[in-house]
Amino acid sequence: MAAPALYLLFFLSIITLSLASVNIDCGTSASGIDNNNIRWVGDTDLITTGKSSTVLNNELEKSLSTLRYFPSGKSNCYSKIPLTKGGKVLIRTVFYYGNYDRKSSFPTFDVLFDGKHLGTASILSSFDPYLLEVIFSPASSETSVCFLRTSSSNPFVSSIEIVELDSGMYNELGPGEGLFYQQRIAYGATIGLRSDLHGRFWFPSGSHALYRERRSRATLIDTSGASNQPPEIVLRKSWSGDGLVLGDPTLPSGGVPVYLAMYFSEPIDTLSSRSFNIFLDGKQVNESPIEPVFGETIQVVVKNVVANSTTELEFRSTASSFYPPLINAVELYVISTGTSVGGGGGGGFIEEKNSKLPIILGVVAAVALLLIAFVVIIIILANRHKARMKALAMPTSTVANMETGSSPQSEEQMGHNLNQPANEAGQERSTT
Repeated sequence: MAAPALYLLFFLSIITLSLASVNIDCGTSASGIDNNNIRWVGDTDLITTGKSSTVLNNELEKSLSTLRYFPSGKSNCYSKIPLTKGGKVLIRTVFYYGNYDRKSSFPTFDVLFDGKHLGTASILSSFDPYLLEVIFSPASSETSVCFLRTSSSNPFVSSIEIVELDSGMYNELGPGEGLFYQQRIAYGATIGLRSDLHGRFWFPSGSHALYRERRSRATLIDTSGASNQPPEIVLRKSWSGDGLVLGDPTLPSGGVPVYLAMYFSEPIDTLSSRSFNIFLDGKQVNESPIEPVFGETIQVVVKNVVANSTTELEFRSTASSFYPPLINAVELYVISTGTSVGGGGGGGFIEEKNSKLPIILGVVAAVALLLIAFVVIIIILANRHKARMKALAMPTSTVANMETGSSPQSEEQMGHNLNQPANEAGQERSTT
């Protein structure tokens, strides 16, 4: 990771051009436009819980210098955040710890977006901003962001940004699904790329000893062939090389379902072809060979594949290819299918929707079984009692052969004992 000062400067350089539909400066009631012409609103109309605090750092943007933390309550929510129903929305939560509580203890907590998509914020540094970002289709004209306590540390948030995306973007997203940001890389870039018109941050890949950095010779690069609308600037450079292999060691070792969007543009105007296939852990994931076009953009999306910290994404040239494979940019998201955890108003407890139904059904089934068993026992006892009453008026030999529910061994023993006096009496008369 870059030094904190350099990382912060890069972060500030890209956050200043964010074109979010709503920018919430958490921990303050003041609204206004900052030095970068970004309009921020205070958060007091969106939440009634938590406390405000400030971070002592003169180099910070205003949106990072204040924060709201939550010292009590299982769940604290920003609610009724306005947005347009339909289409897609990107919500980014930014956390700048800055050791505001003087504890030097990095918090960990969960964040619930729109009551459905649950992510985890694990702060690892006092002075590096931490981002948690999700893309989904809103079901109404309002949304919520809830901060859930999972440990003794207090949840907090520095800013919340909501960006409305075009409806055609990320159109592979299924109903109820969300995309949690994992990485967004512009290959060949060595400095931070500013956020694009859709509020996305594109981080630089830096250089790599095994891959060649290529710069496009095209005057203009048409991005209309990519429905996710990557900015032209991320297509200006690329990585190229035989045996091109990419991976993300920060993914969970157990594997998670991912959404992977890759973007390609041929950097040189030539009649020679570039053709390659893409393999995820040895399995080809593209339907037909990738053949980048000069001055244009090709988008390839791989969805619902499981990837982990050791997964390798490999690009292999076809037999007809004259040039080695390349890649310009990539977006990697972890797929969220929604969660049953619901967040109420600020300070409320978490409820698991539909979780009571299995419990109720289990109790009803158990009671029914007990009633049936009770009835069966009553019937058996009644039959035994009736049998005993009849036995009192029957000969001894008949009683010995009655079916009373006893085991065969007990019946045999019972018959032997009842007949024993009669046999002994007969032997005594014979002797006499």
